[in-house]
Amino acid sequence: MIKGLPLLLIIAAAICFIVVACSRFKWHPFLALLTASLFTALTVGLPLKDIATTANEGFGNMMTHIGLVVVLGTLIGTVLEKSGATLRIADAIIDFFGKDKPVLAITVIGAVVGIPIFCDSGFVILNGLTKPLSKESKRSYTAIVNGLAGGLYITHTFLPPHPGSLAGAANLGLGQHLGTVILTGLLVSIPTTLLCWLFASRILNKINNTEIADEIKEEGLIQLPALWKSILPVIIPVLLIATASAAELIVISATIKNTLLFFGSPVVALLCGLLLSLLLVKRKEAALFNKWMVEAIMHAGPILILVGAGGVFGNVLKKTPLADLVQQWVNNGSFSPITFLLIAYAIGSLLKTAQGSTTSAIIVATSILAPIATIAGFIQPLSL
Repeated sequence: MIKGLPLLLIIAAAICFIVVACSRFKWHPFLALLTASLFTALTVGLPLKDIATTANEGFGNMMTHIGLVVVLGTLIGTVLEKSGATLRIADAIIDFFGKDKPVLAITVIGAVVGIPIFCDSGFVILNGLTKPLSKESKRSYTAIVNGLAGGLYITHTFLPPHPGSLAGAANLGLGQHLGTVILTGLLVSIPTTLLCWLFASRILNKINNTEIADEIKEEGLIQLPALWKSILPVIIPVLLIATASAAELIVISATIKNTLLFFGSPVVALLCGLLLSLLLVKRKEAALFNKWMVEAIMHAGPILILVGAGGVFGNVLKKTPLADLVQQWVNNGSFSPITFLLIAYAIGSLLKTAQGSTTSAIIVATSILAPIATIAGFIQPLSL
């Protein structure tokens, strides 16, 4: 089996192929990942009889860890979107901050809504708020739109239960430590959101292009749901997962601990959130709810096959001597956790720029990095 520098060149060629195939030739990342996996397996010299088994194991393992979680997270996000719950949350945030602080309000709205639903969907839904806010507040339309987009992207990337961050956590072996993932995601996303707001309000607000609001056309439900009904499907799963993580750290009876761990497991917590989302649906709209479920499953399908393909590529890399090579560098002091983070950032940025999808970039990047993460020193979910 090929080792050393030639192995690194093969893996680098596979990554470049994924980027070029997605950006230049517009391949779906699923096909690009599977082709790159096959190329890597054949080129490094994996036994032919083991390649298919390796691919099936990688795909199956990812479905085991994250399949149901991705589906449930997508279902919750779709119900919030279609029921008007996201707009109800947005209205509450605007009322809280006041219309004299439109950039801050719209940035926070983006950050909150970006947790459960996809960034592009959130932008389409909430963009109708930007022109009225610009007109009423006499503030820059550019600043308001960028605040919304920035807030959406930040939490879309960092915080479960968004499917992208869920899949990335599973790739890195953090599927059972989502409480820690949520905590660290908050520690990063809160100051980043504040920086986004400061940039939009201090720099972009100098661009004087206030807009006259077009006539707002509301779609879907005429009457928005109650605020408490809107936030429960998001806040309850997060609280359950966080409580389960806290239960691991404190001394309590076994019965209470096992109960908290059960309800705080990602699948059960998200299922509770989905059941709570039923409060957003009126009895006469049961057929509409079923339609939403079908649409959500259609959204979840591409994510699941992409997650599975990422698992295939990651499993192929695990079968190569890459881990041994990185271990040698670590022992020689030439590979540190900082180096690993810089490589991770470069790969993520390259994939995001090349094919546009944040979710795809997270899944592919974590699939590549997972086999060497522990060797680089990232053993515990969180080290202080």
